[in-house]
Amino acid sequence: MFASHILEFFTPPMKPHRDSISRSVRYCAATLLTFCMSICYAADYRVENLDHSIKVDSAGKRVVRVDLAIKLMTDAAIARFGQYAVSYNSQLQKLDIDRAETLHEDGSRVPVDFRGGMFDRPTPVTISAPQFSNEHLRLVTFPALSKGDTIRLAYTLTDVETLFPGKFSVQFAFPPIEEYGSANITLDTPADMPVAIDARGVKATADSTGNGRRIRSYHYETPASGIADEQTNTVAWTDIGPSFIASNFTGYADIASAYNARAYDKLGASDAVLALADRLTAGVDDRREQAKRLYAWVARNIRYVGVYFGAGPVVPHRAEDVLANRYGDCKDQVTLLSALLAAKGIDSDGVLVNLGNHYRLPDAPDVLTFNHVVAWLPEFGAFVDTTAGVLPFGVLPFEASDKPALNAKTGKILHTPPQNGANSTSSVAYAVDIGQDGNGTLTGDISLDGQAGLHARQMFTHLPPKRVADTMLRTFGLAGDLQLSSRGLDDLDAPLSIDMRGKIDQVSLMPGPAAVSVPLLPNFGAIRSFADYVLQQRNKPFDGTCSGTRLEERYRITLPGSVEVLAIPPNVDVRAGEIAYRSTYLRTGQTVDVTRVLERKLASNVCGSAKLAEWADAATAISTDLKRQILYR
Repeated sequence: MFASHILEFFTPPMKPHRDSISRSVRYCAATLLTFCMSICYAADYRVENLDHSIKVDSAGKRVVRVDLAIKLMTDAAIARFGQYAVSYNSQLQKLDIDRAETLHEDGSRVPVDFRGGMFDRPTPVTISAPQFSNEHLRLVTFPALSKGDTIRLAYTLTDVETLFPGKFSVQFAFPPIEEYGSANITLDTPADMPVAIDARGVKATADSTGNGRRIRSYHYETPASGIADEQTNTVAWTDIGPSFIASNFTGYADIASAYNARAYDKLGASDAVLALADRLTAGVDDRREQAKRLYAWVARNIRYVGVYFGAGPVVPHRAEDVLANRYGDCKDQVTLLSALLAAKGIDSDGVLVNLGNHYRLPDAPDVLTFNHVVAWLPEFGAFVDTTAGVLPFGVLPFEASDKPALNAKTGKILHTPPQNGANSTSSVAYAVDIGQDGNGTLTGDISLDGQAGLHARQMFTHLPPKRVADTMLRTFGLAGDLQLSSRGLDDLDAPLSIDMRGKIDQVSLMPGPAAVSVPLLPNFGAIRSFADYVLQQRNKPFDGTCSGTRLEERYRITLPGSVEVLAIPPNVDVRAGEIAYRSTYLRTGQTVDVTRVLERKLASNVCGSAKLAEWADAATAISTDLKRQILYR
């Protein structure tokens, strides 16, 4: 966990982006307008008015006043916004609700009952990534709501303390898929305080200085062309949409210095840390192997728990305390790993990244972009992240890859590698013997290496194999029985192998004449998903994310001896830019061997419409190939 879960971060309501078990949410953002549930879309509501003023004193403390009005046009919007949540930290901030009411279309008002209609509760957390903090939600329940009504809410957040002495950051995004009648931002700072501002797609309306203060104002409203179409996969709106970011950090090196000032003294190696480092590396002279062993121990033995009180979101615990407790968040785990490495004379630096969909550092040095810490080992040119618990040495989760990375020790901006075939591969091999009844006997082997194995490793670590098998059958819409077993689960640097045995009902129609497609069988990454994604997203206006895993699929399909095989599909070989796909079909008697390989030598996790358009013809050819059938009678 890093600072962004406490500091002000405005993101209006939108649909959640991609999520999976591999993305055990280890960070969160304090939002003013919180995420919509999946049943609520931008067309269901309109932000009629949003006035947001931030007054900063010389110590970097802020008084934030928000006045907003949201028109609710559907039952889905009422279900979402009828109980509105304001996030705050009860130790670092004071929250006052100044006004809350329902405004009917006829102009009448119904005020919120401040005693019986507002409730405080701790911010929800996940069991897989527990947190203990002073983060709270103030829930405001609006009465007598009907379609067409407007909720009006005004509140004030006052900083009691700052996370970084003398520093502030604010970040706003206005997703173009949402409608704004009028949104205004006012930033009031000491006149002698240098402030960096990155304002994109918003209009500066005033800038005045007087009485020792400088006041800047900005305005945004949805353009006359209207809102953009919904898009489920986008990078962060602050990367591509209208946004306002301001801070008084002098540069990203200043952010690094502020973080390191509170983290550096936690790295001291106690006798227990030194003894553990010696024990884990006993008999090993190779320095990279030493680093791998220390990394693997922390990844396997320090469970993720976040404890955030006071400045806890940005201050790690001491290495010896993390070792004694056997738990900690990202920065705690980096601290312990760095202490273990230092005990063996191996240099490492804490590096701040975004674990999410932010791929751009704003021009204004923005601490809120960072919400995760990983370790950088310059001797080996490797970034490592122990918090996933199951990744090989030198491999990051997808959400942390292809990201600007701020070295907290040096202040330099590094860059994590993108996901591609160099760090993520999936190979599946299936044999399906189809019986006279059309059911199939299945044997298979799945090999997953690098990032591609994250989801599967977490599933097999936390769930019994039978539960994993049942989940996979259900996910792929298959009926039958499946048994799974894994190999290499405890060896993080070896590919994860999964043995598969079972029966799949109704693989084909028997007797013929008929045709059978190569069935989509349980896996952790399919070529079909790539083709579908490209064809669905190619005309979308905003940049999204795309996986670069190398995928290889092999099938051996055997038909009953009573069947005559009439035709098999032709081979395919297509290339477009960074991608290449080839498939081969070979018949030997009643058996057809199918091999399909998708290579993606991607230089970035971000895919824009131009890139997808370049791939579109190849994706169409892939999609067509995947639908081709083996004809028999």
